Amino acid sequence: MFKFKLGRKQPEDNEARRRLQKELFGFSKICDRGFPSRPSAIAYDPQLKLIAIGTHAGEIRIYGQPNFQVSYNLNNPSSIRKIIFLNGIARVLILTSDGYLHLLEINNLNSIHIDHICTSNENSESILKDTQTLCLLRNNLNLLIGLHNGNIYSFNIENFSLNTKPIIPTEIIEKIIVENCSGRIIHPGSVQSIVQHPINDDKVLIGYKNTLIVHWDLPSNSHDRTYIYKQEVESVCWYNQGRNFATCHSNGSYALWDAKQQLNIVETEKIPYGPYPCIPMTKINVKIMRNGDPLIIFSGGLPRSSYSNKHTVSCLCENEHNNERTRHVTFDFTTGIIDFFTIDKLSSDGSRDDPQSLVILLNEEIVMVDLLTDSWPSYHLPYLNSIHASPIICTTFACNVNQEFHKKLINYALIQFEENSDRQWLITGGEIKKIINDDSQEKNLLLTGHEDGSIQFWDVTNISMPLICKLKTSDYFQIEQAPNDDVDEETWPPFRKTGIYDPYCDDPRLAIQKLALCTNTDTLIAAGTAGQVLAFQFTAEPTDVNLPMTTVNLLDGCESFVWKGHEEMKTKSTFVSSGFLATSCIQLYPPAAVSALALCSDIQCYAVGTAHGFALINYQQSRILTAKCTLDPNSLGHTSKVPSSFGESTLIRGRSLKKSLRESFRRFRKGRTIKKSTMTPTTQRADESHPLSATNMHLEEITRVPIERQVEFREFKQNDDQTVSMVRCLYFAKTYLNSLHDRTRSLWAGTNGGHVYVYSIIGFESQTLNRTTITTDQTSSCSLAKEIRLKHKAPVLSIIVLDGLNQSIGQGSNIPLIDSKFLTTEIPIQTTPTHSENVTSHKVLICSEEQFKIFTLPHLKPSGKFKLTATEGTRVRKININQFASKTDNPDESHSEYCLTCLDNMGHISIYSLPTFRRQILFNCVKPTDITALSSLQFTPYAHAFYLQSSSEFTEVTFSLKNSSPCSMMISYDKLQRKTILRSNEDQSSQQISSKRDESHDHVEELTHEILSKDSICSSTPKTIDNKNEYEEPESITIIKSNPNENNSGFSTNSDSAIDLNSMNITNNQPSNDEVLKPIEHDPPSFQSTPLKVTTEPSITVSQNGDHASISPVLSKSSKKAAPPPPTPPKPAKLISVKVRQAPTINEVHCYNGTNNKSSSPSQQTPAIHT
Repeated sequence: MFKFKLGRKQPEDNEARRRLQKELFGFSKICDRGFPSRPSAIAYDPQLKLIAIGTHAGEIRIYGQPNFQVSYNLNNPSSIRKIIFLNGIARVLILTSDGYLHLLEINNLNSIHIDHICTSNENSESILKDTQTLCLLRNNLNLLIGLHNGNIYSFNIENFSLNTKPIIPTEIIEKIIVENCSGRIIHPGSVQSIVQHPINDDKVLIGYKNTLIVHWDLPSNSHDRTYIYKQEVESVCWYNQGRNFATCHSNGSYALWDAKQQLNIVETEKIPYGPYPCIPMTKINVKIMRNGDPLIIFSGGLPRSSYSNKHTVSCLCENEHNNERTRHVTFDFTTGIIDFFTIDKLSSDGSRDDPQSLVILLNEEIVMVDLLTDSWPSYHLPYLNSIHASPIICTTFACNVNQEFHKKLINYALIQFEENSDRQWLITGGEIKKIINDDSQEKNLLLTGHEDGSIQFWDVTNISMPLICKLKTSDYFQIEQAPNDDVDEETWPPFRKTGIYDPYCDDPRLAIQKLALCTNTDTLIAAGTAGQVLAFQFTAEPTDVNLPMTTVNLLDGCESFVWKGHEEMKTKSTFVSSGFLATSCIQLYPPAAVSALALCSDIQCYAVGTAHGFALINYQQSRILTAKCTLDPNSLGHTSKVPSSFGESTLIRGRSLKKSLRESFRRFRKGRTIKKSTMTPTTQRADESHPLSATNMHLEEITRVPIERQVEFREFKQNDDQTVSMVRCLYFAKTYLNSLHDRTRSLWAGTNGGHVYVYSIIGFESQTLNRTTITTDQTSSCSLAKEIRLKHKAPVLSIIVLDGLNQSIGQGSNIPLIDSKFLTTEIPIQTTPTHSENVTSHKVLICSEEQFKIFTLPHLKPSGKFKLTATEGTRVRKININQFASKTDNPDESHSEYCLTCLDNMGHISIYSLPTFRRQILFNCVKPTDITALSSLQFTPYAHAFYLQSSSEFTEVTFSLKNSSPCSMMISYDKLQRKTILRSNEDQSSQQISSKRDESHDHVEELTHEILSKDSICSSTPKTIDNKNEYEEPESITIIKSNPNENNSGFSTNSDSAIDLNSMNITNNQPSNDEVLKPIEHDPPSFQSTPLKVTTEPSITVSQNGDHASISPVLSKSSKKAAPPPPTPPKPAKLISVKVRQAPTINEVHCYNGTNNKSSSPSQQTPAIHT
């Protein structure tokens, strides 16, 4: 009972340990993989060979060659309507739905990133909100803006300002209509399209909604010719070197015109899918192919009565003299079309466009069609894959994949994707400094299980995430499929299903719940929603499969249970050409969804668990080794009440004194803590009302006092019995289960009710096969050896057996392993330096939702415990054991250690030392409200993590400094063509007023915000250089927050520690322009353990774009006049005595591969704290 002595606290770390922590741990975002969520616009730079995609959330993604990717988030997220490249100079124009134009540029300073140059003024907001179409002239100096009311304005890129008077007003156009329509006055309608002449830069073609097309001369500001059509105009385009142009219309027709024809005569007029009424043809593009034939590409135009709900892009190539060269394909997609364009390779004389491919951006995917191949096949995408073609249910990570297994997958992929184009990927922009596609590089795979029963293998070795192959488990089961409407006879229009996005599922029982993979033995285990478990082996020969099914009854001893769910799955015979072949099928009864799965390929067994129990299966022989029902038979029969132990803790004789003393000490410590908390500035955690940022994440530890919460006892009712019995984790390990001398194979199972079952597996003999130790079944047996019941009855999420070095030696559910050689490595018994007596080198870590607890083996003696819920108020979601190594080139100074990594329900990733459970550091990873991200997060063995940022996109983060940057990128462009943006004083002052208004509004929202919200690690946007302002801080300690739209991917440290804010590199002087151009070097922080002196002296923190300093060309001589007012004189300091302890501090959170990560705004004042 003396362990409850007064004033108990953990020992403080010394200076060397704190310095080592800074070298071991660090949080950064690696990249986003997949398809951007909710895309809204696309653009292409034919000179730099880059594509840019904008989203409704204000995100910009720029892609080049595989593994080249840069991203950026706007300060005030609003939907992106248009994206335009300034060709050849790595600049991008963006029009947002709130009526602003933004200019961004790609730079290579320190690391490739995107800088925000400037934003349009407020006086142009009303005009830009009414924008219908944009046209950037080839000089990259003027932007033509067509509005819904018919006016056309000019925007000057050099000074980034809008001419408030229209250069082509509707009054002039109405006069043109009067001249050509016998005196009738008709409003031209909205400006549908503006296209510059391909050769003559002074000419543009304008299409108005109300049947009018105008050929306009810019220098004279007058029209050359006008064309009137009988239907409303939707889009126009030039072709054939500007000799002809094409228009498409609202009745589903298109027209081809001769640009030199004085009369209003149409060369060709056609309704391709008529004569019945058709939906509008929204966009048209005409290209001259290599053989001289015109290729007409258009979207829409289908018959209204039959196909009005279809989303199509049609390609039509007609030749009047040779019918064999006539081709017509209607590409049919499952989602709406946003935009499309072609990638061309102009001939030397410019007479032929020679289109190479057609790029189509859809709501849920992107498709690239090969136009050089006669059949017009689609490309196999190296990135931007639609990972949510069917909704993702589960994920599994496999690293250090066997090279032979990887080659088998590649060969299988060649057969599976043989219908796709075999030509090289055409978007090849950017440069990769490091060679990352080395054959000797270790390969990493990410497996995703989907709702339609498919399993997809993704290569996540590098930044790009190409799809290697796909496995369909639905081929082995009898399912009710929808009738096939396709007929052999030719249909009209000639539809072709294109794209992979298909969110519909024929049978929900097919959904894959759990996956397990062993690349050394080519074994894959897939478990589904209806209790079906398939074992796959790799085969290279075509095979006819007639798969038998083995039923496993988990209700042994619980015959009163009645299953009222879905039916069992039934197998069928199928043909497998090559690849994965199902060799075993197990059907669990009741056919409930599989909740846990673990594979031990060494003994050719796997364990599977559901809400009713678990079973151990030999997949090579399809034999059941053991089956255990975890249901309570008394509660199922409803003949007896729940035992008293389920409702309240039983008073055990001999422990009443100890329990009474424990409660007394807790009350005494609670009183001291409450009394001590009155000395703190606030009694609320910093993250309960404000997300952690670069400014307040240090104050979070100062204001928080560790209080052990009283966790209520769990009371399970009869109707909750199935939840209590659910198996949450399974784990295989060869450890000292029965004695200190012999290692026994064991199976560990944890349930929702805090119950752990330990089974011993004996009777296997080892054999060596393919460099892997395989054991054969020789009269094997599996029997219950031990049981553990956790007193707090929290769900057991993970079980890990650790050796003397604190590394995992087994395989289990949600516990990734680098190589299976650790499973068979004999580790001698060691002694720990903290104990005088010898103990075994193996111990078991049992992690529940509320606690971490370590038991020694084989006696299961408690060795350590950490109450996460009681001390932090959070619950565990997932854990892993990771190795952290210091980032140094000197092997003599290198240091590594194994730590426990934990994700809690608030989105924090915390790292704890083993076996002491001392928290080393804490990071904010995801929002606590993002349930998808929390449930999908998958740890890797090398201190990385994957999670679903949205349904269509994975995000990879790392919390180790050594494994942070997978590659380095750069881009080459013509720097001489990049012109400085010179803005007037009036424009700059108006933008400063706008920025002050936005920041003050954000500050008010922060003060009134009452709901807990954490910013995700998405990259934020650097602010414009001229958006600097100051405001006074109140004379009190206030937790300063950065812009809520910015990234607050911060971290926190041990709750028993304090941080010196002098390490934040605060200065009171603004740097000069020359100083801003230099990178800011942060000195290592000093750690203090003395009372803090808190003052309100104003200061300015210099924060540049990301982790580097740069200046945009916006800054000019005229802008120096608008200097900020001098700071107010300092006010008397307030002395507050706060007893704190030490902890590591990291001042910068680096983001790589173009993701921008900002600290607090430079305009905010940070309280300086001195010791």
